[in-house]
Amino acid sequence: MKNKIFAIFTGLAFGAVLLIVLILNLVLPNKTFSTEENRMLASFPVFSLNNYLDGRFESKIDSYANDQFLFRNGFIKMKTSADLTLGKVDSNKVYNCHDDYLMEEITEPKQEVIDKTTKSMEEFYKKHRNLKMYFLLAPNAANILKDKLPAFVQTNDQNQYMDDFFGKIEKNYKIVDVRDTFNKAKDKKQLYYRTDHHWTSDGAYIAYKKAAKVMGLDSKIKYKEYVVKNDFKGTLTSKSGIVNGKDDAIKIFLSDDKQYKNSVMFYSDTKKKTTKFYRLKNLDQKDAYTVFGGSNSPMYTIKTPVKSKKKLLLIKDSYANSFIPFLSQDFRKIVVVDPRYFYDSIDDIIKSEEITDILFLYNGNTFFQDDSLEMMISN
Repeated sequence: MKNKIFAIFTGLAFGAVLLIVLILNLVLPNKTFSTEENRMLASFPVFSLNNYLDGRFESKIDSYANDQFLFRNGFIKMKTSADLTLGKVDSNKVYNCHDDYLMEEITEPKQEVIDKTTKSMEEFYKKHRNLKMYFLLAPNAANILKDKLPAFVQTNDQNQYMDDFFGKIEKNYKIVDVRDTFNKAKDKKQLYYRTDHHWTSDGAYIAYKKAAKVMGLDSKIKYKEYVVKNDFKGTLTSKSGIVNGKDDAIKIFLSDDKQYKNSVMFYSDTKKKTTKFYRLKNLDQKDAYTVFGGSNSPMYTIKTPVKSKKKLLLIKDSYANSFIPFLSQDFRKIVVVDPRYFYDSIDDIIKSEEITDILFLYNGNTFFQDDSLEMMISN
């Protein structure tokens, strides 16, 4: 009798917990952004007959339920701890690597997206063939530091993806290929954070020096390096739930040169101005990488005191944020656009700002999966 009562009580308690969780999931407001994973979260999809018949509605509902589930981050950490105890080497497509590195899997290109982007870039070049155009596609850590991956792990071949893409655009765009430079420097400098998917300031500076050669820039400013944070835990720690990695140091590069110090940034979305490339107050935030220019903005303009009359349009993802300060010595004006958040006419910007040079700067994992660039330049 006692066993029967206990079974009934256990069943009712379990059902009550499920009901409470269901009710809370329904009544609590949806989250729009995950600071842990540094990405937008799925919202409830709009129903349409076409979406339902082709299966997209069910897929979006599944993504919505996964992203908005109550205590989601806690469950991820619990599952990750259990998986690692059982000897699993990855969590949420993040590998637990040698020397305390966490590395994302190399993403396979969405071929339809790449085909459309390549075609749009060709049309974009034809409209603006009088401008100098460059493309810097940064390799990801699992490409350059593949020797640190767990034993027997085989990632996708990012080099092949990059070579294929470069071959399609190199007749119109000058390629800034940093792979050889990074492979030569990887034993001397820390090019990528251990706990975050971005390159470090050292990686960004080495990439800039390579870009300066390709773009014919006269980079003579001397910098002093300062470590401003020693306990940085980046997006890969949060995304994977792996918490036993080594904390990172965040470094900034400063110069006393007036070309560097007297630049002014104007943000079109907030209407704010600043002379600071680095937001040191952000070092205490969850995403301390926002020390580099703050959160991703749709568009902002940098005016510098240099003598050069060249004006740069920088079309970028977040890898460019730590790269931008080095460009301040080379261009009279820099217009920075992030296609993921920019919805105006890029052609109007080029005309009104009298752009002379265009640099595309992306990392491979983002570029090969994202359709925002194609949508922006094809409008």
